[in-house]
Amino acid sequence: MTRGKRPDGAIAEAKKFAERMGYWWQENTNPELAYDLFAFKPKAALIVKVRLTRYRINPDTIYEDLIPDDLREVRALPFPAWLPREIWLRTQHERAWRRLWVHELAVGEIGWWGPDGYTNPHAR
Repeated sequence: MTRGKRPDGAIAEAKKFAERMGYWWQENTNPELAYDLFAFKPKAALIVKVRLTRYRINPDTIYEDLIPDDLREVRALPFPAWLPREIWLRTQHERAWRRLWVHELAVGEIGWWGPDGYTNPHAR
């Protein structure tokens, strides 16, 4: 598991964020699994881990270096490979969420996703 206490305030905000994009959510009740929410709507479902960081995120940040433990845990989840895994990341001082799509060998930052009405103001 990731070090530190669970970011309950950020998870509550992530639930509202998911609802604004039209998702229903179910909170993880199994502490053995390293995710916070299962978000779903017709024609879409995803596993979400919520992460809050203290420090500003540089535009050239390599997420593999910033949150290696979280990425390792999300990749190791016992769900089918076709089920998308995301880390929703934000800093203490920025109110916008960064959606990171976690693949087996890479991490991609979602800049815009029309079906969810999501736009990342930090994406280049």
